[in-house]
Amino acid sequence: MGAAPSRRGSNWRLLVGGLLFLVAVVIAIYGFLSLVRVLNRGGYGTPPMIHALVILGIAGACFAGGIATIIWDIAMRYGPESR
Repeated sequence: MGAAPSRRGSNWRLLVGGLLFLVAVVIAIYGFLSLVRVLNRGGYGTPPMIHALVILGIAGACFAGGIATIIWDIAMRYGPESR
């Protein structure tokens, strides 16, 4: 019987996770500024407010994807199976 293959981290996973995180920061800043502008104009419950909230939701999804990808790679690099 052969030995189990070694599980290793991937630089591509770290790059994708880091890029998703950076994109999320930019999108979140843009969404926050959009939301502030809409609320300053008194646009509660209007389509522009919904648009700003959708942008913030996309930023949250990018944050979650980036952090999950980075954690996945760290687990592959330093988890108990990698020893």
